[in-house]
Amino acid sequence: RTSASSSPASSSWTSAAISSSAAVGSSAPLSPGPAAAGASPVAKTGGAAVPDAKAVGRADRPSRSILIHNMFDKDEETDEGWEDDIRLDLEEECGKHGRISRVVVMSSEPGGRIYASFETEDGAARCAAALAGRWFDKRQLRVEFVDGGDVPPGPPTGSAA
Repeated sequence: RTSASSSPASSSWTSAAISSSAAVGSSAPLSPGPAAAGASPVAKTGGAAVPDAKAVGRADRPSRSILIHNMFDKDEETDEGWEDDIRLDLEEECGKHGRISRVVVMSSEPGGRIYASFETEDGAARCAAALAGRWFDKRQLRVEFVDGGDVPPGPPTGSAA
């Protein structure tokens, strides 16, 4: 996996150039953001509406599970065991925000989707705010809350897939 960062670190994680309290490493308290205030998480650019990657989807209805979009392109992944590598990367990054109970990599479907379930809603909210709009392997992430029942079955965190 190549690094999207210009820093010497080997990580593929970089933060978006944002100034909101959702910035990675920010010690500011989380704010509900525009979606929770009833505004649509859509930015206007040149008259066209595009989703705002920095807005957490369904922020008005948080849960213990999040869905991260655009983590990978299944057609570009060729290394043996890439699914485990990306799952471990995500577990490490998300684990900074709360205890994770399960991560499911949707490796055979388009959209680069990964589900992450946390032991608490607060952990999921902190992680969602930290990841929304960030870049991973030259891809900008979008994050949304999902109901636990919508998360496909998968192994618990820490076990082999």
